[in-house]
Amino acid sequence: RKKKNNRTTIMTTLTTSDNNNNNDGDEDNQSTTPNARPRRRRKFSLLLSPISLPPSSSSHLDENNSKGCWKTSVMFLNTIKSAVVFGIIVVVLLVVLPLWLSFYDYGGERRGGIGKIAKSELERKFDSKASDVVESDSGDDQAGVEVEGSGRPFEYIGDIDPTKPLPWPKKEADWWALHELLAKRVAESDSLPPISISNNEPRDKNNDNLYFPQLIFYGDSITEGWNGTSFGNIPGEHRMWSPNEPALIRQIFDKHFGQSSVWGRKAARPPLVLGISGSKTYDFIWRIENGEFPVSRIFDAKDDGSATAAESETETAANQYLERIFIILMGTNNLGGGMLPEPTIRGMDAVGRTILQKLRDRNASQPAAILFSELLPRRDDFRARKMCPPRCKNEKTLEPFSSFMPAIEKVNRALPDVLDGWRRDYPESKIVLLSSKEGENGIDDSKSHDMKTIFCGREMFAMERQEEFDLHMPDHLHPNAKGYDLWARCIKRGLEAIMDGNVQLLS
Repeated sequence: RKKKNNRTTIMTTLTTSDNNNNNDGDEDNQSTTPNARPRRRRKFSLLLSPISLPPSSSSHLDENNSKGCWKTSVMFLNTIKSAVVFGIIVVVLLVVLPLWLSFYDYGGERRGGIGKIAKSELERKFDSKASDVVESDSGDDQAGVEVEGSGRPFEYIGDIDPTKPLPWPKKEADWWALHELLAKRVAESDSLPPISISNNEPRDKNNDNLYFPQLIFYGDSITEGWNGTSFGNIPGEHRMWSPNEPALIRQIFDKHFGQSSVWGRKAARPPLVLGISGSKTYDFIWRIENGEFPVSRIFDAKDDGSATAAESETETAANQYLERIFIILMGTNNLGGGMLPEPTIRGMDAVGRTILQKLRDRNASQPAAILFSELLPRRDDFRARKMCPPRCKNEKTLEPFSSFMPAIEKVNRALPDVLDGWRRDYPESKIVLLSSKEGENGIDDSKSHDMKTIFCGREMFAMERQEEFDLHMPDHLHPNAKGYDLWARCIKRGLEAIMDGNVQLLS
């Protein structure tokens, strides 16, 4: 019986040892750890608490517990590793892959096998990520609040009639907000009292009228740039302006046309800058028919039929005064939206005729004056490439245009005939064209008082050297402060021509 009991004890011990080995140290012997939890709850607890070895006097239990802890640690590390790998895959799919596809598509290979074109640093700064910018003007008519964003994405407009007034969609809140602001500025200007004209009105040494006409600047982003803004706000880095560029440009405008200038000190009213970035001919026509066209009389005149002979003479004198000069730059965004040169020319023709007709309807006996600018050179060639499709140089092979300049040159060649048509139909008006070409005798041709065209050459960015062009138009489309200062000289030559040489604006 004693041998039998010993044999039973030995078998029990071996069985307990095997059970401990199979459990990998996850569970202590009930006799040594009376407070042990069930196995599943113990494993869950190990995942949430620091890994540690329980105290034990048994050496074989210490060894088993150590193996269990190491196994748990390996499992935990494997879980972390799997999470990291999963995270890397997500980043690649959501970030890296779309960027790579965008680069691949930009080169044109997915548009017909033209081949990849590497983006330059300039193009990366220009790349449109738009419709994320809604800008507004501040109360001082000049300053803005800088926001993130760049230019706007390409939107095809080739099928729109460029001669019919059409505003931007209502969703373009920034365009509508700036239009309303400009219309308010026009209304405020119109509310100013007229200047009384008398027979003994003092004249200057040239026997010209004492007051210079009010200057009205019409156009798109280049015109709005005189305020140092885009959609009423400071442009983003895609314009490639320095931080102080907007303030410098406003100072340059004031120096040439504002209160600090020769013109500004004698102007009948302060100038109005009525430009909205992205404007095309058709939305510009809508703008001037909806509040952005001044209608008030600047010089007092009576036409109620009860005037005396002296008053009638005064009225006649008032009607002979040139009240406003309209300086217009419009059309490059038609081409930039995929419109061909021929409809763009028709749109530009409609712009001038709309203004001249409104002036005639208001007072047929009063002269009107337009200083109309050719399209400025632009070298943002990547935008020309991004028009394809739908606007391609070869629609079958989907070969894109490589530059805007052929279209710009075609438009500019047609403008002299367009303006001759205005002069024929509105003979009471003074109409001068600003050209980027050089005259036969250089830009000094503008000294002739009967000039129909002012040849500005370099003053309108007709520059052969790329380095010089970049210095004045760093984004290849919009002038910077240096560019506006140069272009102002061309505009002043045109003003001298309209004023028949009775004012000298350039030293």
